[in-house]
Amino acid sequence: MMVTVGLLYLALFALAARMQRHRPILLGGWQCRPFVAHLELAGWTMFGLSLISLLLWQDAGMALVAWVGLLPLLAGILLLGMTYRPMVARAGVPTAMICMLAGLVL
Repeated sequence: MMVTVGLLYLALFALAARMQRHRPILLGGWQCRPFVAHLELAGWTMFGLSLISLLLWQDAGMALVAWVGLLPLLAGILLLGMTYRPMVARAGVPTAMICMLAGLVL
């Protein structure tokens, strides 16, 4: 589950950071780097990987329901972070990576 949460948050972050409107808020000084063009591909790839990570669950139906439920939850965290405290949205990236690492180790 932790891997799925991390992948979903990173996917949403990458797709939001790819948009011209959100790029200065989320990326700050990194918005001029050449990797910005690949954020959309990375975001959709992470969405696909998050769906594939559901195969690790024993009950596929409950895994899909959890994935659909996590999607608006994580999008809301990212949205509120971008609106009120951009540092919260940026701090979610290392937190998502730690979640993914913890999910792979445990």
